Amino acid sequence: MHCCIPEVVQVIFEYVYDPISEEDDTEGRVTMAGLARTCRAFKDPALDVLWAQLDSLDALVLCSGGSRDRRNQTIWDRPLYSSDWRILENYAKRVRTLTISPDSETWHISTMRLLNCFPLPGPLLPNLTKLNWLSDNEEYFPFLHCFCGPNLKTLKLSPALWGVSKCVAVASLASSCPLLEEFLCAGADHFSMHAISEAILGWNNLRLLQVGPVDEQALAHAGSLETLQELHFSAPSDPRSSMLEFCTPNALISISIPTPSFFQAFMQHVRFSIQRLEIHCSIYDDSLPERFFSHLQACLVHPRELTRLVLIVSKISDEDASNESIVLSSHMLHPLLSFKGLNHLDLGHSCTAHIDDTFLREMALSCPNLQELCHIPLEAPRQLLCLGIFFDATFKSDMTYVFSVDAVSPNITEFLVGASPIGDPVKVATVLSFLFPSVTRINHSIPNGLPIELQERRGNWETVNMWLEAFVSARKESRQQGWLEGKAGVKEDTVV
Repeated sequence: MHCCIPEVVQVIFEYVYDPISEEDDTEGRVTMAGLARTCRAFKDPALDVLWAQLDSLDALVLCSGGSRDRRNQTIWDRPLYSSDWRILENYAKRVRTLTISPDSETWHISTMRLLNCFPLPGPLLPNLTKLNWLSDNEEYFPFLHCFCGPNLKTLKLSPALWGVSKCVAVASLASSCPLLEEFLCAGADHFSMHAISEAILGWNNLRLLQVGPVDEQALAHAGSLETLQELHFSAPSDPRSSMLEFCTPNALISISIPTPSFFQAFMQHVRFSIQRLEIHCSIYDDSLPERFFSHLQACLVHPRELTRLVLIVSKISDEDASNESIVLSSHMLHPLLSFKGLNHLDLGHSCTAHIDDTFLREMALSCPNLQELCHIPLEAPRQLLCLGIFFDATFKSDMTYVFSVDAVSPNITEFLVGASPIGDPVKVATVLSFLFPSVTRINHSIPNGLPIELQERRGNWETVNMWLEAFVSARKESRQQGWLEGKAGVKEDTVV
């Protein structure tokens, strides 16, 4: 048989059963098992597809002489001999992705201890490239190194419960998987800082780093990597005495902070040489500092090179629940005019009603490449493709609204309204259909299960979409009718 056939067969088999699909495909798995037994040419490619992704260790235990006990846990109730280890090796080498989650903890701790006795050199799963270790079981962490080999590229950990075993195991990870490219432990608390920081110092090929708080040395190391594409971290709570520099022009820097005021203090000790910055605040507790964007401008070494800026606040504090969003003014946002390379600006659910048209015209001139503008008033730069705003769509019944032709934005195809208040859905649909003729659907961010007032808003915005669909359909039919009439007129002139 030609040497390239097994690879071709495996590609074909992956269409029969996709091992990385999130949907449970029992029929595809049964078909693949049948193909593995059909002939020798199909056996290895089919087994590679079947074993590519495991959601627990059960299959490895059961295929090598294991069984289930009365509590449905997989165990080896007898010693493992060379024939058992060979069977285990034959299947283990095919695994590319392994997930260890609380739901898949269906094996006894003695199973882990036996796996740790794997007699062959190297890791138990030598070709494993992705490991999702989501279990918080302290008994399992001493065995984490058994699964982390030189081919591991992605490692995801649960952010919770940083006990002694977990900290020790994570701190020593770099020696087991030195070529790791993606490490994800988003939202980890301060108890994880020292363990994760020590591991980061040993990785030199990171592309994606998503962690909680880490120390200054680890941040400096990650920021110096040429391979880095995304860095997500939580700003440390302790004040810094030395300056921290980020010189990663091609990487996205995403910083999680408690409040906007906290970030303003953090900015006093950092310098960014970056093009993309996202700031995620956990809570908005009072008011945005007047000079917030001035301080942001000052900590950017090259403000003109910033292409993406996002400011998101997750929730409003209970003490300030009367306010629905951060209130921004033209004066506060004036430093943004120096960010001349911006093509994406997202101010979250901020209230931008106090931003005047003069500032918007200045921004359109200062940022000629701006294509995505979220939560800015309606008269926005005409080159925009995506627009998101938080505004009051409760039009008064006794007033007539007049819009100039210049207000129409035919290039915008995506429109987001967040949780904006809304009145008559028909009026709103009529106005938005006129202003944004290329938009076919209005996107909101109001989930189910919220208070009645917000559910009414959700229903009204869905009604807007229903009417918008009708308006779009009518406009399309009108265009077609006009084209047919024009075509008929041309034919009559030709005949005459």
